[in-house]
Amino acid sequence: MSDRTARLAIAGVVLALAAAVWTVRLPQFWGDGATYYAMAWSLAEDGDLRYEARDLLRVQREMGRGPEGLFLKRTRGGLTFDTAGGFPWVHRVRAPENAQPLYFAKALAYPVAAAPFVRLFGTRGLFLANVAFLGLALWLGYEELRRRASPAGALAAAVALFLATATPVYLVWPAPEVFNVGVIAVGLVAWRRGHPLACAVLLGLAIYSKPYNLWLAIPLGVAPLLGWPEREDLPAPSGLARRLLESVKRGAVLAATTAALFAVNAAVTGEVNYQGGERKTFYDDFPFERKGTRDITFGNSGIWMSTNSAGPSVQGEDAAQGLGAEPPRCASELRASFFRSLWTFWIGRFGGAAPYFLPFVVALVLFLVWRPRDRFGWLAVGALGVSYLFYLEMIPDNWYGGSGTIGNRYFLNLVPLAVFLVPRGGAMWVAAAGLLGLVFTGPMLRRPLVHSLQPGHHALSRPFRLLPAELEMLNDLSVFAERWRWKKPYGDTEGDPHKHWPADPRAYYLYFPDDGTFGRETLADQQGFWLRGGETAEVFLRALEPVTTMRLRVTGGPAGDVVTARTGPSSQTVTVAAGEQAGVALTPASPVVYKDSFVYVLRLRSTRGAADPSGRPLGSFVRIDLDVARRERPRSCDVSA
Repeated sequence: MSDRTARLAIAGVVLALAAAVWTVRLPQFWGDGATYYAMAWSLAEDGDLRYEARDLLRVQREMGRGPEGLFLKRTRGGLTFDTAGGFPWVHRVRAPENAQPLYFAKALAYPVAAAPFVRLFGTRGLFLANVAFLGLALWLGYEELRRRASPAGALAAAVALFLATATPVYLVWPAPEVFNVGVIAVGLVAWRRGHPLACAVLLGLAIYSKPYNLWLAIPLGVAPLLGWPEREDLPAPSGLARRLLESVKRGAVLAATTAALFAVNAAVTGEVNYQGGERKTFYDDFPFERKGTRDITFGNSGIWMSTNSAGPSVQGEDAAQGLGAEPPRCASELRASFFRSLWTFWIGRFGGAAPYFLPFVVALVLFLVWRPRDRFGWLAVGALGVSYLFYLEMIPDNWYGGSGTIGNRYFLNLVPLAVFLVPRGGAMWVAAAGLLGLVFTGPMLRRPLVHSLQPGHHALSRPFRLLPAELEMLNDLSVFAERWRWKKPYGDTEGDPHKHWPADPRAYYLYFPDDGTFGRETLADQQGFWLRGGETAEVFLRALEPVTTMRLRVTGGPAGDVVTARTGPSSQTVTVAAGEQAGVALTPASPVVYKDSFVYVLRLRSTRGAADPSGRPLGSFVRIDLDVARRERPRSCDVSA
């Protein structure tokens, strides 16, 4: 294969992706899509980022509903250019009736880039913009891989890294994930081609869009300190002072670009931090909407959602939580969560790098064990390693991007690093990993929109169920976007603080991460759940106190059943006739401590089933009671419990 043929193949792939997304019609919003959609349309048609009644009408005219998940903030107002206002023709936006104007509360970089596409192609322009940025990353990835591989090898590896992973799923997201991939890829390749200041500007843009991208600038700043010229035909910088000056210059351009973009944000919306201040998210009611006799405003609707600081909430450092709210996590619990995340980050069921980005992981392993190694690959490893640890430390409850995500949404920002990791002679191994990875990603790549709307559905398949769940992020796992699966209380889990009634220490919550059950139900006034006949089930039990014994009461379904129950090393099997009851006592292994509670994994298998009057194949009904070890009050965060 020649370079020309490989490049024509890339062009063909990009055109095919464009044709595929052209057929997509956005049925509803998820994640942050409503905000970015509205921002791009506002820029395309109104030339501003101010939220007004026409923005709401524009969304509802096309979608017939929403925009669910819209982020807005109330500020003093940004600046506008108006020659009629007199010199210097720039003044603050004046809101009607002395009300503070409302602005969209997300980074403006992606909407600005997508607005021309939206102007030309409507809503499909958002998807075409995504294709353009992913195509740019694919093209430049190929060019960089050609340094160490044949045209066929470079093409196969580039396609595997960018297209045989979860990345293309995000082409149908009206969100900046693929935009960031493209910007970062261009920046890193510009650095490698000897254009460090261009790289600094582009990475500054990526940092503004997602501040955690800061660590991707490590290669840019460290290379001159080590005396490494990015291109072989450039002389190595001599003298410590000159190397230090070059590194500082690059850092200054990076910082100036990032600061300038935040300054633009302040000028446009009135505040520097697009996620801080008076910020809310809206789902059912939207400002400037009228329902019956009620006028919806920013003040009487929405949910407060401001991010004014970095890092997790830590017990003892934050205000007390209200009734029903999750408590902040104490320092010892966060440490335990961090160490668990060190490995679930790579092999976890819902956000692990291996199942969703297998070619990347294989490229990393090859780089670490294969010789010769490109020295610039070590800088990519450094950027990857620092980013990895930073995500786990700063967002331990949500290092993979939230309950509506597919795989690790934040890991997409790291994907362009992989083109520097593929060693000479390793391209075809990376390509083979792409084929193997389709066992995991293939179904979602075939139906990206369906899986985006049901973000946990793919994890119900057998390959994913073999992987451990990231219990340290229990409440935010994508499968629990289906609310019948999420955090169902059994017993009095809250108590009544006003009457000084504590919660029942034997109460607990159940989470249903697969289809082996039908969720919480009642049989003869006893709360439990039905097993699906002939299927296996996994249930996450979240206890208020450390559990010493799980006592299961198994009631046979319409055809009787044979049930095997297991938690940790403890396992028992019981046979029950129709309507017959049998007891099972299990001693659980050490729990995962999560928000001052104790999480256990219970696995059950039903071997028989028969349909009930509604047609459901019922195996057995399971009721759980707990024996617990009481802790002294106030409740502690003793992770050794």
